[in-house]
This record gives sequence, C-alpha cells and structure tokens, in this order.
Amino acid sequence: MEPYVASGDKTVIMQQPAAGGTTIINMNAPNPMMPRGIPRDWTTGLCAMCDDMAVCLCETFVPCHVCMVASDMGEGVCMPCCIPAPWLVMRAHARGKHNIQGSLLNDCCVSLWCGPCAACQLAREIKMIKNGQAQP
Repeated sequence: MEPYVASGDKTVIMQQPAAGGTTIINMNAPNPMMPRGIPRDWTTGLCAMCDDMAVCLCETFVPCHVCMVASDMGEGVCMPCCIPAPWLVMRAHARGKHNIQGSLLNDCCVSLWCGPCAACQLAREIKMIKNGQAQP
C-alpha cells in the first residue's frame, strides 16, 4: 500500500486510522542534532600555511595578529587580551557560528599542539568568509 499524501500538505499518513487515532509521520521535521544542516569542513587544511603567505607571516611576526582576527570576526579588538587561550575560544566560536565540523576536544588539541597552524587556519577561514570565497 502506497502512503497517502494530502495535496499541498507534506504530512504523510502511513496507515489507516486505528481505534486510538492516526499515526502521522512528519517528514519535514528538522534533525535536532543538526538544526542548520550537515556541518561543512574547514575551507583550507590545518597545515595549508602556504595558501595565504600574508596570513602566515602576520601570525609569525605580528604579535597583535590575534586582535586583528578578533576584529574581523566582529569581536572587540581587546577581546583576546581579556580571555585565556584566545585562539581556542575564537576557533570554537567561529566553528559554531559558521557550522564547521569539529568538536571542542579537537579545538583544544589543535590549539594546544598546533597553535600557529590553527591560528593561520582560522585567520584564512575568516578572511575567505569576509571576501565571499567561503560559505558563511
């Protein structure tokens, strides 16, 4: 027996009414674990420092680079000076805001053991989003 779909309605009725009522399955219900859809990957890899040498050089030689990235993210310029582990916090914030795949544990490990690479990856991602080269 084929399911009956009422015209203009997306509610699918899978069986005949029983003594207690009708079983209705809502096919359009969003997944509560992924309310914005399937998370995407980072636009560039963790070790892709040569993809944007300007970002890599800024991270290496400009101490206030973290403040510039925070400003690009829409945060206060002094925000990195007020919190511990600013790259970790900014990475987790950007990942959540832009629906990027990952976890807090991954953010912690990457920020701790690959800090400069993680900083460059985040700076490249924010720059590409601002320039329209990556999905916001």
